[in-house]
Amino acid sequence: MKKHSIFTILILSILFSCNNSLDNESTEDKGNRDDVFNEVYNDENIKSQTFTIDNSIDNIIEGDNGTKIRIEKNTFTDQKGNPIEGKVEIELKEALNPIDMVLGNLTTTFNGSPLQSGGMIYLNATSNSKQLKIADSKSILTSVPSDTLFAGMSLFVGYRDSLSGMNWSDPEPIGLPQAEDDSLPVQTMDAFEKSHNIRYSVDGFIEQLDQPQFVRDEVSRIAWEGAGLKITKDSTFKIGEYTVHFYKQDELTKWSQVFTVEKGTNSYVTDQNVYYIFKMKNLGWANIDRLYSDPRTEEVELFANISNESDFNFVYTTMVTQAMYLPGYQKKDDSFSFTHGDYESTQLPIGEKATIIATACKNDKTYFGYQTIEIKKNQEVKIELKESSKNKIEEILKKEI
Repeated sequence: MKKHSIFTILILSILFSCNNSLDNESTEDKGNRDDVFNEVYNDENIKSQTFTIDNSIDNIIEGDNGTKIRIEKNTFTDQKGNPIEGKVEIELKEALNPIDMVLGNLTTTFNGSPLQSGGMIYLNATSNSKQLKIADSKSILTSVPSDTLFAGMSLFVGYRDSLSGMNWSDPEPIGLPQAEDDSLPVQTMDAFEKSHNIRYSVDGFIEQLDQPQFVRDEVSRIAWEGAGLKITKDSTFKIGEYTVHFYKQDELTKWSQVFTVEKGTNSYVTDQNVYYIFKMKNLGWANIDRLYSDPRTEEVELFANISNESDFNFVYTTMVTQAMYLPGYQKKDDSFSFTHGDYESTQLPIGEKATIIATACKNDKTYFGYQTIEIKKNQEVKIELKESSKNKIEEILKKEI
């Protein structure tokens, strides 16, 4: 995944028009509005990663984009608080860059104020298809990678309050987990490392490479399951017809130490990321945020004209920049702006690059248009909606934002 600097999202409101509230929408209007979010912008666009863990042991999972999660044993209960025995299915979604936040329609406001996001994740747990929760006495230690850490960040809990937005609430401050030399404390990162203290042998084989593959695979699974197996004494057991001996070692073998070195390559690897580290007490969406501010921000007169807007019942306009994600609304004069309503001026950072996009649905087809601009004090942007597809929209957004 391409790493981005922190992505600030600014959303004020999504209003179909100033003089027609969503409550007064016709069935056809509402259908077209819902199609935009059902078919184009929704959190189903964010890859869902699944893991199976054992609730009776400590577990560590790592997402494709670098999110690390440590789950202590007996963390999950049913909805009544009863402990769960056996396997638990974990679902993880990572929204750590602008494209995921836009395609997932992960809007961010808190009490009407815009938020600056350091990344979002979704975490869920089920057992036998039944929803679980985190035990009252437990929390889940989580680290989210970033190329820059910002002070004043808080962890917000997210709820999808409608098709067209997210509601973030219950902020809890996150301290920066950095030492004086700007490196993460060793003891903190050790919490996310798998390790074991095992050396093993199989009767009848001198070299491990001569052992049956299924035996080696099962030994590896046992050693690395959860957060890694730590034995207190030597033991012997069977894998099929083969006798396996585990020997307790004084030193730990860590996950990061196990890799293959090839000739002609340098095996030294440095992780360029730093991490926000926090504890999750609830399942669902979590967002690392702080209130947005930019010294270049001024009141501007910026609006977009959609040349064929009258062909559609609902047009969703959005402004995306490196610093903001700003859904718009339709004004009384049928142009589109990016505030709460006609009574309020738009506040944007002068000189920032921005891409304004417009999306609509009609007769089971998607229409899309965009313009990339530099924000000025007074500006009019003209856009024409043309038939497109979800894949084409994603290609454009990856290029433009």
